[in-house]
Amino acid sequence: MADQGGISIRWEAMEARVRRLEELIGKPEQPPSVGLIQQVSSIQEMVESLKMKVKEELLETVLKGLESVSDEISCLTDVVDYKLESLKADLRLVKLAVANSGTDGSAVAPKVRVPDPKPFGGERSAKELENFLWDMETYFQAARVPDTEKVSITSMYLTEDAKLWWRSRLSDDASANRERIETWEVLKKELKDQFLPCNTS
Repeated sequence: MADQGGISIRWEAMEARVRRLEELIGKPEQPPSVGLIQQVSSIQEMVESLKMKVKEELLETVLKGLESVSDEISCLTDVVDYKLESLKADLRLVKLAVANSGTDGSAVAPKVRVPDPKPFGGERSAKELENFLWDMETYFQAARVPDTEKVSITSMYLTEDAKLWWRSRLSDDASANRERIETWEVLKKELKDQFLPCNTS
């Protein structure tokens, strides 16, 4: 029992010292654990903010990459379309050559390579357009192109502004339910009307 009394006295003495210290330096404003919790909470907020920022930057990078891929696919599609149309025109010529070779029972004439006409890019020049039309007619005769194929084959030799006009014209005709240009004579007139406004002869 004497020991318990001694412990009690020592405890009271210690409490008295703590009170004296608190009077001298003041009580702690908050327990250390509260400050630590606030620091942890602040760190968690910073981590969440960094996560959001990384997600946004990653999303932006992915979207830019997708735009770039989409542009490349569009360019490749245009190239493939052009090559496909070119192959179709070549196939038509091959079919014509096969159909026209020896059909009348006469001896087959030696094969002569018909040079391709110079493409027309839509220059607003009477000389350029007339030369193009003359070259196409000469080409049709030499390659024995039937009337039904002349418009589609001519379209393969339109480039730049002329090609753009032709594609727009096909689209406009389809959307307006207009009759398509299907004869060489009509195509010649339309080309002259479009690229030589003062010369519709």
